[in-house]
Amino acid sequence: MTAFARSGDNLLFEQIVARHMDRALHAAQMLLGNRAAAEDAVQECFLRVIRARTSYQKDQSFSSWFFTILRNLCRDERARRATASRHSSSAERDPAPDAAVHAEAREEYLDAQRALQELPAEDREILILRIHAGWCFEEIAAKFDLSTDAAKKRAYRALAQVRQRLKTAETKGKI
Repeated sequence: MTAFARSGDNLLFEQIVARHMDRALHAAQMLLGNRAAAEDAVQECFLRVIRARTSYQKDQSFSSWFFTILRNLCRDERARRATASRHSSSAERDPAPDAAVHAEAREEYLDAQRALQELPAEDREILILRIHAGWCFEEIAAKFDLSTDAAKKRAYRALAQVRQRLKTAETKGKI
């Protein structure tokens, strides 16, 4: 990132995109619960990286910086959607994940999404950053102003809550 920040070289930027696209898309989809909205958020995030490249500080982790931008974009999008749904007479439903996904796997995915969305926002973000964005606990702790042990405990508890919700949904037949 430091070389791209200095030069603005398109090839260097393409390498950054290639390195981070899959994890960013997955994290955004987990935060937003919608593939199209996730793609828009990731695209906007990369545009912001281009615009803000000169403000990037080489002593900070690029992935922390990048995923902070992405997380904030996703928060803004969730807030925008919540406001829009309050003002809308009909409830907006997110489309299902890719149509090619087998029906059973799609239902499991939707159950996991619902369980994840039921977590408190900060716990959900900690879990997504750890599992889907690949952040280490030290990065998560710094981002949320926690100790490393506290970040680990929050992630563990959030994962346990998701598992419990999925187990309960399995016994009931749905979430």
